[in-house]
Amino acid sequence: EEEEKEEAADGVAGYIESVQHVLADISGVRAIESAVQHQSLQYVGLVDCVAQYRGKVCVIDWKTSEKPKPFLHNTFDNPLQVAAYIGAVNNDNNYGFLVEHGLIVVAYKDGSPAHPHFMDPVLCQSYWTKWLFRLEEYLEKN
Repeated sequence: EEEEKEEAADGVAGYIESVQHVLADISGVRAIESAVQHQSLQYVGLVDCVAQYRGKVCVIDWKTSEKPKPFLHNTFDNPLQVAAYIGAVNNDNNYGFLVEHGLIVVAYKDGSPAHPHFMDPVLCQSYWTKWLFRLEEYLEKN
């Protein structure tokens, strides 16, 4: 049993080391693993984290990867997911604040520094528009 615990600890140790420099810029945590619901668009999700990153309130999505993802486009649909979460938080009565920024943090098992991908309001809005198209396509098919 002790060996299993050590193996589990070894499994996350690299990821923890990887995100240390990002954690230094995070403060004012407002939600962790929190359910969100967009009432009018009728979708739900589970947001990883809402906190301040370098002073900006962000929906933060934590990702792990074996391969480096130094650019936002390397994260594929993750920005759409963050935009959807932002929209849900901003339309969910359980949250008494607005979020205009997003952050995707890609952590690495080998402990190399995580890549934080900050999404400003303009970028979030552009992904929100893409998300609405994606949602509309889904609703038309189902």
